[in-house]
Amino acid sequence: MGRQRSFDTDDAIEQAMLLFWERGYEAASMADLSAAMGVNPPSIYAAFGNKQALFERCAAHYAQSVAAYAPRALGEAATAETALRRFVSDAIEAFCTKDRPKGCLLVSAATNCGKGSAGAQDLLTGYRQASETMIADRIRRGMEAGDMPASTKSDLLAKYVAVLIQGLAAQARDGASADDLHEVAELALSQLPVSS
Repeated sequence: MGRQRSFDTDDAIEQAMLLFWERGYEAASMADLSAAMGVNPPSIYAAFGNKQALFERCAAHYAQSVAAYAPRALGEAATAETALRRFVSDAIEAFCTKDRPKGCLLVSAATNCGKGSAGAQDLLTGYRQASETMIADRIRRGMEAGDMPASTKSDLLAKYVAVLIQGLAAQARDGASADDLHEVAELALSQLPVSS
């Protein structure tokens, strides 16, 4: 019978997530992760396997907690335009929360992934592509419902919104206020096609 863990796995993942978010994937060393998590390296390896496996758990935790606004915003709003506006607004609020690093883990952690971090980079790319697909699906539902013009290029518009989100995340990380980001978003979203 193996030894029981002497640490709270959920708390350890939360602390590791915050460090990856703050420093990026490559810059977060195992020593840094150990200190942030309050867990010795052998226990980290025993519980999570390796740094990439820990990062995968952190990214999943981020998607299910911090970024849980995305499926809610895109799924609950009555129209595609309202859904996209809510999605962007909720993202800004998540990017600017005072008790966490600024910006987005899925954008920030990717900024320093080199060739040795291809697995982490692929994981982050997958999350960003899944988000873009979710946006495109909501736009297509809006087209089918008649609240977006039938001529809307759903994939292109989804990429536009994804680029906006990634830019807002970078600006938040650089210190832009939520108010400033909402103004930028309003300018960008004024270009959304809507049915008359």
